[in-house]
Amino acid sequence: MLHGLAKYQEGIGVVQDRFLNYNIPYADYVAMGVMFVEIIGGLFMILGFTTRFIAILFSIIMVGAIVYVKFELGFLQGYEIDVLLLAMSLSLLVSGSKFIALDNFFVEKKKKK
Repeated sequence: MLHGLAKYQEGIGVVQDRFLNYNIPYADYVAMGVMFVEIIGGLFMILGFTTRFIAILFSIIMVGAIVYVKFELGFLQGYEIDVLLLAMSLSLLVSGSKFIALDNFFVEKKKKK
């Protein structure tokens, strides 16, 4: 969520230019999408709302970050954190949200009907 807010504060033009420099396809649209997913998706993750769907989106972003930005830097100085975040997203994709989460509240409502 904080990375998305940092992108928002920089301005979409700056983020789009950075994505263009990384040779990311459709950089204008991808920059807006990444910023939106990082902000709204981060909030949804905190609340435990649509956890699995957001985990898929975060996984896609992490794969893109590794492939287009960090891979050339190597593992230890580049993409080790991104691999960790990818693993966490995949873990949430498999397990879903637990305990106190809005997903569980809505699932309970559906089961009662």
